[in-house]
Amino acid sequence: MMALDCQQTFRMLLEAMSCPGQRMTLPDSAGESPFRPACTTILHTLLDADTPVALAYPDAAAEHWLRTRCYAPVVPPKDAVFAVATDWSWEDHVFPIGTEEEPENSATLIIEIPTLQGGPNLILRGPGIQNTRAIAPEIGAGFLPFSQHNHGLYPRGVDLILCSGRDFLCLPRTTEIEEA
Repeated sequence: MMALDCQQTFRMLLEAMSCPGQRMTLPDSAGESPFRPACTTILHTLLDADTPVALAYPDAAAEHWLRTRCYAPVVPPKDAVFAVATDWSWEDHVFPIGTEEEPENSATLIIEIPTLQGGPNLILRGPGIQNTRAIAPEIGAGFLPFSQHNHGLYPRGVDLILCSGRDFLCLPRTTEIEEA
């Protein structure tokens, strides 16, 4: 991936984190990857040899790609700065959430989901959202209790990047999420 592409993607990630739930579309990623285009581009942008990443579930092809294409050390979930999942269960959360003194020592979860629309209607509130924002990602059972618990941990907790195809949206831990 070209440096200019990484810079553009990084700016889009910053904007998406500062505007929770805002859907962003990335250009097609080049090259073969076990991940879908948005996830591939984001991983290329965020990972390097000094950035530990974990896989939510063992996957030899994904681990090989992360090591050889992003040069990232693949570590156990408890040591991850970023974690990537192509399949996810909200009950399986074992990633760092930071501490009261160092909340920045938490993980960011990059999760591939089937679609960012067509799932349950959710209402977002919090920093970066003027009043409310509605989203409907196909996110799986257990997400709402997970997100409410995660928000309750603030300033600790994990940040989420949800990817589908070339699209993504961010849900930082500061975002309050409820059913519509």
